[in-house]
Amino acid sequence: MKQNAPISRPREYALLVVSGLALALAFPPTGLWPLAFVALVPLFDVLGRTRATGFWSAFRPGLVAGIAFFAPLLYWLVFLSSREMDNPVLMSGPLVLLVLLQSFYWGLFSAAAVLVSSRTRVTPVVALPILWVAVEQLRSLFVLGFTWGAVGYTAVAVPESIQFASVTGLMGVSFWIVAVNAIVLGLVAGEPGRRKGLLAGALAAVIALPVLHGALVVRNGGSDRTVRVAVIQPNITAATKWDPRHKDESFRVLSELTLEAAREDPDLVIWPETATPSYLLREPDYYELVAETARVADAPILTGLPDLEYVSRETGDRRTFNSALLVLPDGSWRGKYDKIHLVPFGEIIPFETVFPILKRVDFGEADFARGEDRIVFRIPEGRFSTLICFESIFPRLVRQFVDGGAEFLVNITNDVWYGRSSMPHQHASMAVMRAIENRRSLARSANSGVSLFADPHGRVVARTRLFERTFLVYDLPVLDRLSFYAARGDVFAWCVVALAGLLVAGALRGRREGVV
Repeated sequence: MKQNAPISRPREYALLVVSGLALALAFPPTGLWPLAFVALVPLFDVLGRTRATGFWSAFRPGLVAGIAFFAPLLYWLVFLSSREMDNPVLMSGPLVLLVLLQSFYWGLFSAAAVLVSSRTRVTPVVALPILWVAVEQLRSLFVLGFTWGAVGYTAVAVPESIQFASVTGLMGVSFWIVAVNAIVLGLVAGEPGRRKGLLAGALAAVIALPVLHGALVVRNGGSDRTVRVAVIQPNITAATKWDPRHKDESFRVLSELTLEAAREDPDLVIWPETATPSYLLREPDYYELVAETARVADAPILTGLPDLEYVSRETGDRRTFNSALLVLPDGSWRGKYDKIHLVPFGEIIPFETVFPILKRVDFGEADFARGEDRIVFRIPEGRFSTLICFESIFPRLVRQFVDGGAEFLVNITNDVWYGRSSMPHQHASMAVMRAIENRRSLARSANSGVSLFADPHGRVVARTRLFERTFLVYDLPVLDRLSFYAARGDVFAWCVVALAGLLVAGALRGRREGVV
């Protein structure tokens, strides 16, 4: 496609803002997921008209569109409520920094797309999804890696169409959606008749093939084994959860809901993240309350809890963990998982071991220590691993649990801090993507919602509302065979990254052709 004439700066900014806002609206809870398949067209149109007179001119369109996308997507960070930091003005700084950091990657995509467009003859239908996915993959890496806002998450609303994620992972779904946007751009950009016909045929195929594949997978998938799981949603407010005066009340609510759910004879009961507001393993009286509840319910209880370990009793130095503990009906406990992937600035200050001065920085973070072991819990009905809070948004971590033997997944979280914002809905949908990638059922227990069950194809079979005190019980399929993604990981994504490297390298070596 020949490079079109430049557009006026005001119209350019308008198109970029529309593109970012439209994509943000495709994410939960709006239900406007079809927008994802066309939202990037205005951005791509601007990039096709951009003449690379310097890095900033190529970088700017992606940065502007990224800000227009991430600001409404992540606005909920301003309303984060905690004991230490509950001022929206104070939280606006971290929000701005996070939006700019994530938008920086969109700028890199923009710069790479303009470079490849102006110096090679590679069609945008090929180049744009390759470059986009490569940048999304890079955005997910390292200690500040963040997959929130990956385009592929919008398709969780239609799980039957993205069963190929069990091979490609999340990045394959992003590739699919961006490819559709690129084809739509070609159809509306005034291509010659013959090429427009080819693009129309390609669009039909690109949409139809995943849908047909998904229908076959769902029809032929299944399991003869099930586990009956109860998830408890106690809906305990942030203001009372850690107040010592309400400690006994928290245990009473959890126990009553569990015993009510026990009437449906579950094989496993799941309490949410830090459900017990105590160092349970060091407070025998409260541990006995949990053990007694498990005994009366005649079912093991997986509970979230804070835990601590003394590094030196002489100096009093200790480490605290965000953990999950399996308490058995006989009063013993079997296995404890300490959260591995801690939330930067929420649970840990990044790089504080490299730069000791950072230890003086205080964002009100929990200051947890990082867990080391990927624990697989065992009950007679199957093996499972626990994802604590934001761990559910990291595909590589989750597949390692599954590759290590987990036959179903448990996600425990406490999203009460974010109120009735879009955050709990987006967080839940990302956890469901892990079910599809790994072909594993998912049980999710949230303190205040959204709690849910999803089958190995990512179909949500039951869910709760926000701020609802309730429980759910369901028979989840148990599978032991590994999906390609669970066994091999991000093979697709890294192949795309390699292709993107070749495209950029070729563009840097080539002459400016003025052609996409």
